[in-house]
Amino acid sequence: MAFFNDAARRRYEQNLRSDLSAETDRDGVLNGQARGRLGELAFGRSLVARAGCEAIGVYNALVCLGIPRPLPEIIRDMELRGYMRAWGYMGATPWFSPLLRHYGARSRVVLPSHLRRDQELGLLRDGEVFLFSIWNDRRMPFKGLHTFAGMYEAREGGSWLIFNRFNEDKSARRCRELSDILRNGKRTGAFLVIYRVEREE
Repeated sequence: MAFFNDAARRRYEQNLRSDLSAETDRDGVLNGQARGRLGELAFGRSLVARAGCEAIGVYNALVCLGIPRPLPEIIRDMELRGYMRAWGYMGATPWFSPLLRHYGARSRVVLPSHLRRDQELGLLRDGEVFLFSIWNDRRMPFKGLHTFAGMYEAREGGSWLIFNRFNEDKSARRCRELSDILRNGKRTGAFLVIYRVEREE
């Protein structure tokens, strides 16, 4: 166990030396996990470009809540706390409520049908933060798991600001409806789990 902890700490120190300013927008969020130095960060034995979406999702959610943590720290904690699957080659588990609590945030699962209803009724608050885990192609439910953060904006009828939706995104994407979030070219994804994320009181 000590060997694996030492390897995780070495990767953490290596990641700390990377300057991510070119991949960080003016609000502090990250988009396009395959871009530049962001994609080159170690994620377990893999790379963020291939498997780091869960860490970026948590990072962006915390930034939106005003309680940011360094991305290398989140990656290290995912590795040391057992969230990574297959040493990082298969990303991380999306069931990370305890990890969010560690950073001062709480989360609860929300059904897509409830979110659609709340949006239609105008019940969603401006600035609410969510984490989405989806299958990129509903026809292949065990391939293409992707996790990302989003924030709801209530103005002009309401819309979703989605961060790191695709690997080469240079900025956030705006989606009017939940169904727009799932679209991937000619393919349509499916929601695995959605968390509403809030700061701990």
